[in-house]
Amino acid sequence: MISLRIRAALAATALAVLTVPTPAQARPATPPSQLRLTLRDDGSGATRAVALRCEPTDGDHPRAREACEALAPAGGDPEALTGTPGVFCNHLYQPVTASAEGSWRGSPVRWRHSFANPCGLHTRTGPVFRF
Repeated sequence: MISLRIRAALAATALAVLTVPTPAQARPATPPSQLRLTLRDDGSGATRAVALRCEPTDGDHPRAREACEALAPAGGDPEALTGTPGVFCNHLYQPVTASAEGSWRGSPVRWRHSFANPCGLHTRTGPVFRF
């Protein structure tokens, strides 16, 4: 005959096993964020592009961690980036066009903007287009 203490221990163990959430139940999976970032020098036509992946951070962006951290509070929208306020840029006209295409946490991203020069681009977008 099983003692009362053993029964109580077995019941507690069974209850603990049944109520422990699995990793999938613990938190919903976040869809990956993947962006193709492109810079075009509008004067020469030279183009550079990188892949940026966030959650987990990956890709060939040289400042991927910083770029992902900047995009997170903006919801992946380059238009909503806070950039670097208070920076003075000269008025040299050297137009560049930046674009971002892909998805952020399952939502599509398609953005394109032209800037008067690289300083204006970097001041507005922070580390996202520093490649």
